[in-house]
This record gives sequence, structure tokens and C-alpha cells, in this order.
Amino acid sequence: MRGENGSGGTGWVIDADRGHVVTNSHVVAESTSVSVETFAGASGRAARIGYHESLVPDVALLETNADGLEELPVGDESALEPGDPLVTVGHPGNAGNWIMSIGRHDSYEPGIDWLLSTVPTSRGNSGGPLMTVDGEVVGIVSGSTRESRDDYSKSDELYTELPTPSLTTSVPATTMVESLDEWA
Repeated sequence: MRGENGSGGTGWVIDADRGHVVTNSHVVAESTSVSVETFAGASGRAARIGYHESLVPDVALLETNADGLEELPVGDESALEPGDPLVTVGHPGNAGNWIMSIGRHDSYEPGIDWLLSTVPTSRGNSGGPLMTVDGEVVGIVSGSTRESRDDYSKSDELYTELPTPSLTTSVPATTMVESLDEWA
């Protein structure tokens, strides 16, 4: 999806009959309308019908007129155990359309209401579904814990500890559903 201001990201269909698409607030915060393209190649416009201006939680709801929508089922993130495999589909950077990434559930951070996973993501994955291998959405990809981009491979120093790997952050499905209930 691409916003009026050039912002981009990923979204997924939660209700095909109503044309409802979920993404992140930060993807559509400056756009009331976005262009969308489905996995099947259909295109259309989508209007923002709900989002959190504060970006907390980072959830937005759109309504589209695109044809051939297929919805994804929402699962229960509370059933996740550390190490469970997870996947996401999105548009990371300039890597191309519909890239699937796989990783594992790491943890849930209740203080900031994040699911953390090792699923690799990049700009463009924002708003994409975080799914179990059974295809149930348990979260919405929103960012990462990436701190710095130090290049450890070119250092003359010997490191006794490896840098902490970045983790993907996602809004849990239950938090998403609470927001969607307000707007739908």
C-alpha cells in the first residue's frame, strides 16, 4: 500500500465482505487514502476509517474497494510459546513484492504490549500479519528493537559477547481486535 504522501507498508484483510484491511497507524497517519494491491494483483483505493493518532497501539483500519479480497483468520497470541515458528508476508525495502520471512516467537513484553520475534523484517513490512504456521494472525508487524548498525566484522577488537540481535516488534492480535471493535 502506498499513501498520499509516499509512505508505504503492508496490510492484510480481516473482513473481505466489508473490505476491511488492517495496517499500522504509522503507515497511514498522514494519509486519509492509500492505494492498495492484493496478492492476486487486483488494485484499488482504501480509505482510513480508524487509527491511533498517538500510534499506541500502532493499529489502523482501512476500507477498500479492491476486488477478490481474501481474509486471514485471527488467532490467539496467548497460546504462543517461546520458540514457536512464526511467519510474516510483506514488502520489505526494495526486495520486491510479497516476501515471506520465517522466525520464532521470542517473548511478550506486557509493559509496552509487544510480541517479540526473530522473524526478519525491514521497512515496508510495517502493518503486515505475524502468523502461526497454521495461517492464524497473532500480531501486526510494527517495527524492530534494532539499536545501531555497528559493523562488528570490520573491527580490530575481539568481542567476548556478540551484540544483542534485533527482534521484530508486533502489536498482539487481542490488542488489535480491541481497537477494531471501536471503529467497525
